[in-house]
Amino acid sequence: MNENEIYSDSSRLNYGDGFSDDDAPIVMPPTPYRGRMPMQNGGYYPQQGMTGRYPPYKKKRKGRFFLKFLLILFLVAILTILVYLILVLGRIHYTGETVDHSVAEANGIVLKENPDITNILVFGEDNHQEGERGRADSMILLSMDKNTRQLKQTSFMRDIYVTIPNNGENKLNAAYSIGGPKLAVETIEYNFGIRIDYYMTVDFESFTDIIDSVGGIDLELTYDEVAYINWQSHKNHQTDDEDELKKDTLSYNLNNEGYYTALVHLNGRQALWYARDRDSAGSDFDRTQRQRIVLNNVFSRLSQSNPFTMLGTIYAVSGHLSTNMDPIAVTGKGFELVTAFGYDKQEYRLPTSDNYYDAYFDHCGQSLVIADTELEKNRLYTFIYNAS
Repeated sequence: MNENEIYSDSSRLNYGDGFSDDDAPIVMPPTPYRGRMPMQNGGYYPQQGMTGRYPPYKKKRKGRFFLKFLLILFLVAILTILVYLILVLGRIHYTGETVDHSVAEANGIVLKENPDITNILVFGEDNHQEGERGRADSMILLSMDKNTRQLKQTSFMRDIYVTIPNNGENKLNAAYSIGGPKLAVETIEYNFGIRIDYYMTVDFESFTDIIDSVGGIDLELTYDEVAYINWQSHKNHQTDDEDELKKDTLSYNLNNEGYYTALVHLNGRQALWYARDRDSAGSDFDRTQRQRIVLNNVFSRLSQSNPFTMLGTIYAVSGHLSTNMDPIAVTGKGFELVTAFGYDKQEYRLPTSDNYYDAYFDHCGQSLVIADTELEKNRLYTFIYNAS
């Protein structure tokens, strides 16, 4: 009996059909191709009534393996993002405070709001000590408008004279010193009629880490601004070089505002001195403008950065962040803010240049900025909500 006879007669493929043990054919195990028997030279015998071979089974197995690999890769990515998110959220300090909007409303003030616009007041805290509250060196209201895709930044002068709810009249910065960010938010609502649901307090020193994480920023600086940065860095023993930025070798050109400036690359430490500078251009108004310039440059760098740089920056700032949001709100508003990095950016300062004068009050012993708050209220409403 030859091999072809064994395979051609399926009725004889068993051990009890007149064969001896020595002559019994080898019965092949079931195959994935409907029980067809393999040929010695490769492939399979066709079933009755069929010709040719079936497509190789290995291709199906490779396809399934690739799908499994993609699924595993997706699950690992999701798990990595969740772990990262937990680490970031765990570094943030949550105050659990709720802004009391009734403080303004009880005095007949109707707070302006729009469901498509999110207002977050960001405080830059300076001279912070462990267990103590620092002072609010900067107050910038971020207004994210999803409809117009605009990110608006409003700087509040810390010396503007306002009414602090249940604490008389004083400069705006005093509200932060008395009652922290909660009272400062309620003071702005009381005086300027804008609803603010969230606040974030960032240690000013964290700006160094943030700016370094995006590789520094490029700014147009005057000769005096470069000199100020050099002087402060050397005076505070942060560098041994008295002329670290080499101010005399920079290429200065006349800008549109009539100043000679040079494009200078600053690291985080140098940019922080620039944001704090009140000397080279003489007033706190210029200082708030510098802070907005730094913030805009950081936003621009982040919007152009790769995901790893952005994730590193978020992780860097999270350890210096305090907020009245809960972790869920931080996650949602955080994604919204990251999206807003690419929005059209607009700037505003309160009070405006034509609506203030400087004064000195003996009862608080400091210089103050006096403004018509009712006029500023209407102007701020127009700027944020594109309305009159």
